[in-house]
Amino acid sequence: MVKLCQEVADAAAEEGRNLEVLDLRSVSPLDFDSIQASVEKTRRLVVVHEAPVFFGSGAEIAARITERCFYHLEAPVLRVGGYHAPYPPARLEEEYLPGLDRVLDAVDRALAY
Repeated sequence: MVKLCQEVADAAAEEGRNLEVLDLRSVSPLDFDSIQASVEKTRRLVVVHEAPVFFGSGAEIAARITERCFYHLEAPVLRVGGYHAPYPPARLEEEYLPGLDRVLDAVDRALAY
């Protein structure tokens, strides 16, 4: 998802919006301090991951950051991930995973607050 998020940041830059992309290489330990620093600077967070949004790792990140940064947030933490369905066979993977449009839509919603 990092490559996709970089493409989203590039597309947003063409429209005059500056996005910060964090690459969380590990979920154990998870670097909440870096996420918190970014949220305190940008005032927003969009979590993008391959897992389903429902009960996915992004849900935990969203919950913890909301707890830690509530007064810094200007918009709700948004999550973009796979659909609430079993992971599909390889030939349908591209339809399941988040794409440029889904992530840009979340960015637009976060910036609209």
